[in-house]
Amino acid sequence: MTACPVLDPRLTDPQAAQVHAARALLDASLVPRHLAGLAVARARARRTAEAGPDLDVHRRDLVVRGGAGPRPARLYVPAGPEPAATVLFLHGGGWALGDLDTDDLLCRRLAAAAGVAVLSLSYRLAPEHPWPAALDDACAVLEALAAGRVPGPTGPLVVAGHGAGGQLAAVLALSARTGRVPPLVHQLLLCPLLDDDLDRDSHRRYGQGLGLSVDDLAWFWRMYVPDRAARHRPDVAPARARDVSGVVPTTVVVAGADPVRDEGLAYAATLRSAGVDVREVLVEGVPHDVLTTPGVPAGERVVRAAAEHLTATLSAPRVLDLREGVAQPR
Repeated sequence: MTACPVLDPRLTDPQAAQVHAARALLDASLVPRHLAGLAVARARARRTAEAGPDLDVHRRDLVVRGGAGPRPARLYVPAGPEPAATVLFLHGGGWALGDLDTDDLLCRRLAAAAGVAVLSLSYRLAPEHPWPAALDDACAVLEALAAGRVPGPTGPLVVAGHGAGGQLAAVLALSARTGRVPPLVHQLLLCPLLDDDLDRDSHRRYGQGLGLSVDDLAWFWRMYVPDRAARHRPDVAPARARDVSGVVPTTVVVAGADPVRDEGLAYAATLRSAGVDVREVLVEGVPHDVLTTPGVPAGERVVRAAAEHLTATLSAPRVLDLREGVAQPR
């Protein structure tokens, strides 16, 4: 007799609950990934990457120059008018597991919904390449985009990141204020990991049994930044930045049943209190991986909502303030 999936009451979104229950039933006999080891965890991440529905977006794999040499990348260009901007996208996976395929559905959705070109970067992974390797790769590619050294993409620059990639995107946006990286017009943080403090209420409520666990998060942080003291730097933990004034308009997407929920909400509040134009998109009753999972309509709705804020930013008249290195509303 086949066991029936058990719905988790924390997932109040019906489709998310059904998809998660089916996955949990299949994975019930598996060793948790932080115990299974890096090779197994990476293989699982690749195996669970799902294509999802076809979208009218052209994809092209290419090679770009990272911080220490060539890196794989994938360019997404939507059909129709010239893209309004170019988004440097940084995938999730705890800085250790993800690649171009794990967030492919999310990149296609974003390109189609916002009418932007999306360049997804396969940055160097920890623990073989700990901090700041991934950040150095992202900085180098952002500079190449600004200088026109990447064939195809043009227009204003946006940074976006999912999970661990959200941490990288947030650091880039902080750095853009002082000219350490090229000027940006928007940042899009999607269920971001922003701090190594794993003792918030959301970690306790949602940190077990919903895909991404607190044990996973602790493992990711150990691999990415082995030096615990360094994890408190604002270019490692953006949530600890003392001054976030002057950051470009920001969209923060937060999954309601995600252990990193509280740090995303707190960072949005910090930005707002500093006068940053912030749109917070909170979707209750869905887990961390909602944006990369086909069959959960909430994921597609979230991307559309985030795209609305991005396109509103792009359509506003803007003037470049070279002293601050950011684009400010006119």
